[in-house]
Amino acid sequence: MKPEKIINAHVLDVNEGTVALSTVFIKDGMIAKVVNQNETITDRDSLDLSGQYLSPGFIDTHSHLVMYSNFRRQLNCSPENISSIDEMIEKFTDQKNELIRDGWLRGYGYNEFELKEQCHPNRFDLDKVSTEIPIYVQHSSAHMGAVNTKALEIMGVNLDDPDPKGGRFERDEEGRVNGVLFEFPALDKAKAVLPKIEADDLAEDIAGGVYDYQSRGITSATEMCIGLLNGMDDYHAVLKYLEQPQNFRTRYAIDYKLLLEESIFENETGETLKEKFETLSKGFATLGGAKFFNDGSIQLHTASLRDDYYDGTPSDDTQFTDQELEELFIHFQKLKFPLITHANGDKAGEAVINAYINTAQHKNTDIQHRVEHLQVVNRNDIKLMMSNDIGGSFFMNHIYYFGDVHKSKFLGPERARRMEPVKWADELGMVSTIHSDCPVTDISPLGTIRIACERKTRNGDVLGGDMKLSCAAAYRKMTIDAAVLNGTSHIEGSVEIGKYADFAVLSENPFDEVTNLSDELVQMTIVNGEVVYKN
Repeated sequence: MKPEKIINAHVLDVNEGTVALSTVFIKDGMIAKVVNQNETITDRDSLDLSGQYLSPGFIDTHSHLVMYSNFRRQLNCSPENISSIDEMIEKFTDQKNELIRDGWLRGYGYNEFELKEQCHPNRFDLDKVSTEIPIYVQHSSAHMGAVNTKALEIMGVNLDDPDPKGGRFERDEEGRVNGVLFEFPALDKAKAVLPKIEADDLAEDIAGGVYDYQSRGITSATEMCIGLLNGMDDYHAVLKYLEQPQNFRTRYAIDYKLLLEESIFENETGETLKEKFETLSKGFATLGGAKFFNDGSIQLHTASLRDDYYDGTPSDDTQFTDQELEELFIHFQKLKFPLITHANGDKAGEAVINAYINTAQHKNTDIQHRVEHLQVVNRNDIKLMMSNDIGGSFFMNHIYYFGDVHKSKFLGPERARRMEPVKWADELGMVSTIHSDCPVTDISPLGTIRIACERKTRNGDVLGGDMKLSCAAAYRKMTIDAAVLNGTSHIEGSVEIGKYADFAVLSENPFDEVTNLSDELVQMTIVNGEVVYKN
């Protein structure tokens, strides 16, 4: 369905935080005109919203669409589905025949703090499912996982092997590798032997994942690391997906290691890859940038913090030295790539900010360089980012999903209170957004907006009541502010003439403080003037 006119719509003005009953005219996938209505009207040839709320489509600036899409075929080990290691073993065993794919059993999304045993599953646990079939279960953070003994054998990891540089193997009481893998240098040993995912199959997965995103009102998303799921298989699948007719806008950040090491990228630049994505998708996709990781996860003790963890654990160092970061940033800026760097900890963030500043003379793109997650940065860090035209995205969902353990174990009450300081970013004028990091946490723009407004943990504690955003301010983070960060505010992010006809239709006013912000509000999603999802 491609309506030329939408009537009786309460159009959201995300800049002012207001609504107005209006008619919206659409031509060639763009907003041609917006006319205020004094009363409801009738027009049988129009899409009549009957007073529902017409929002700009949500712009997701940080998630892992490819990984999420593929995970839909794996065992869901999230706290909502599995409460103990015993239950994980039971479900793997019962569903073995349905879950096995290319000779492997795989699962995703477990969180040890939500398991009854309060620990990671290890090879001894997973061997109870099978000693003949390799098994790989990814942690909710995507920064670690667990494998069984058969998988270790295929990986070529001996039980007395040393830890890889930048990663770690958990060990049993005898000091032998127990199958729990921390951080990408360890995970890469598993990824290196995982079966190749055929491009056609993964492209089909991506199409299914896109529909899930659309059902949440999302019209544009950034895949934040091609290569994170299965290396080059991700890239080939994305190209195959983009050959299909598109009804969703995507941006693709690519793992810097692939760009450096894979021969297919030998003569590519940021400009040539941008052109390739845009041409193949007929304008629906583009390049996001080159992606780097400068630390791990707070809840794994692998984030790089300025101070030790609250439980006394010394902070991990950054993934790169300052010199390594600057050399990489210079290289990729000369090739005209926007730079996007993961930094959960404030020490990691400080190093990234300084490296951006120290190499700024090599910047060769109008798109802002970005720092991702920014969980415990301070006001001075944000001032430095703002004054040097560095953008960022805050991992807001951590407040709800991990706030309790951050307060009690990892960060302590004071640092947890000022986690995800997006309000400071607003006050200081820094370009910023909020995100879910799906599949680390659920993909739900309205849920993420709610967390930014409430700052409630899973147990109901409020972390930093003075750090809450208003509904309107939080809403901008996933609409117009997201477009500013992407460099697309001239064409999306608000319901204005000359912008894409990309909308989410909601049943209630999201600016109203009493509205329960959840996915249930989404009644319809429209991309390029076409209805792509209807509840």
